[in-house]
Amino acid sequence: MLLEGTARQLFDSVYEGMIITTMDGRIEDMNARAVALLKLDREDVPNSTIFGIVSGLDEATLRNAASSLREHEHILIEAHCMRKDGSSFPAEIALHRMDLSGHPQLCFSIRDVTNREEVRESLKEAQEALFESERQKARAQTIAALAHEINNPLQVLMGMVEADRNQKYAAPLNRIVTVMQEMRLNEATKAGYCASAPVRSSIPPPDLAKCRTKSLLVVDDEPALTHFFRSILSAKLPDLKIETASNGRDAVELFKAEHHAIIILDISMPVMSGEEAFLAISRFCRENKWEMPAVLFCTGYTPPESVRRAIAAEPLHAYLPKPVTSETLLNAVRNRLEFFALSHQES
Repeated sequence: MLLEGTARQLFDSVYEGMIITTMDGRIEDMNARAVALLKLDREDVPNSTIFGIVSGLDEATLRNAASSLREHEHILIEAHCMRKDGSSFPAEIALHRMDLSGHPQLCFSIRDVTNREEVRESLKEAQEALFESERQKARAQTIAALAHEINNPLQVLMGMVEADRNQKYAAPLNRIVTVMQEMRLNEATKAGYCASAPVRSSIPPPDLAKCRTKSLLVVDDEPALTHFFRSILSAKLPDLKIETASNGRDAVELFKAEHHAIIILDISMPVMSGEEAFLAISRFCRENKWEMPAVLFCTGYTPPESVRRAIAAEPLHAYLPKPVTSETLLNAVRNRLEFFALSHQES
């Protein structure tokens, strides 16, 4: 059955590919859009079946679908349609039941959804990339947390060894510390914020309020670590006034009262982090024309971007990766005390 006249014109004007078949799947007619989609010729229509076009469709499936149309106006099918040249395209097919010639027929409305599938695939790839990024971020956070949990106890143990306690464990512990320090210091040296680098900084303008060169602040939420740092420094630098704080907020308040020359600052702390405390101290010094202290970031984490930028911009600041030896700590502090003493004389 081929439509003619006005019906033919209307049929061919429909944007979707339209195929009319008998109830058993034999093709009776198709519109111009279907011919173009399938890359057919008009003479290919007679004696062809829908099974050669809709991939995976067979007689049993078609009977079941036709039976369902007694209860539903149409059925949506997602499938691939085969072209005459052997290529295929993803399609959304609406199946209707109709009667144009006195006997029941099936109408397949075919829409090419290639672009939609490409967009869907792109979204899927983007989502997978996002998930992978989140997984990598989670892994990095886990590693950082583990490093922090390992480095702090190592720092305490190393302090005990250097204080002539538990000498039984000194050799293996020192091997562990040496390896970890080499790894962290190599990373720091490559990034350009290692405390072992010489201190080269400009002399502050004379109108700045000078810091107290014999004053140092230790900030860490681990009491054992603040005790270790204080013990090491007070034993070797008896003239140095040393204060301690357990969080960033207390550190900022102590600094405002004392104007320490050097701050040994942990990064991961409750109440206020070391990064936040550093930014608050920097802001306070700018607003009040105070000389900025030398900040030694002593942490088991890799410093955040803002801290790395600050260290790169001002060599007085430095990164001391935990666990840090007493020799490394003392050298970093002495270098900065000498710098402040010299700069204050020259100014």
